[in-house]
Amino acid sequence: MTKVDLYLGGDLGIWTLKNVSSEFIARVFTTDEAIADIAISYNIAVETSNPNSIDFQPSEIGFSVHYPVIFKSEIISKYSKIYNLHPGYLPWGRGYYPIFWALWEETPAGATLHEINKGIDEGSIVAQTQVEYYPVDTGGSLFERVRQAEKDLFLKYWPKIINAQDIPAYPQPEGGSYHTKKEFFNLKQNGDWESMSGRELINLIRCLTFAGYTGLEINLASQKFELYLKLLSVPRN
Repeated sequence: MTKVDLYLGGDLGIWTLKNVSSEFIARVFTTDEAIADIAISYNIAVETSNPNSIDFQPSEIGFSVHYPVIFKSEIISKYSKIYNLHPGYLPWGRGYYPIFWALWEETPAGATLHEINKGIDEGSIVAQTQVEYYPVDTGGSLFERVRQAEKDLFLKYWPKIINAQDIPAYPQPEGGSYHTKKEFFNLKQNGDWESMSGRELINLIRCLTFAGYTGLEINLASQKFELYLKLLSVPRN
């Protein structure tokens, strides 16, 4: 059996930690206090510093689950293999918020387990699951199905990883998409809404609707009023 360095973030990081045996974890890297507390309660070594800035002796294998730090080449080269679980159907959805972009751009959605290389979400694909979506879907409803696909991939491949099985991977096909965090926030906070039709604005709100957050971020009352007029197709005069 092989021990693995786990790089964890967010609620899926918590789920991961609760669904694996601590005997197969060398250490947990996290920036999330809740994850650190759970790992400590399981008597697992925890590192909260950025791995790119510290010297450490790695395990043979690394596995990242929604860890919010981009690995430098020096870290990647420490491992014989380092994997990432990504909520996008690569090569579509590289970068940030792939579920939103799949709905908004009408590109493939899904979950991918891939090897990590120096490119962002560009490593060879181990396995992936495409998740269909429909006109009635919001970002939140698609998120739930993608999240389940991620969990299923993890549960299928974790035993193979800790048993040091040879896991084949294949290069990503050409094309796809990549988006930054800045692009996402620009669109939802101050996009070119005046140039959009009412149908496009309603669709944007649909794609941005997740649990705990619905719609666009509009700060000025006048902007909100103008947007409502457009959504309701009310003539201004």
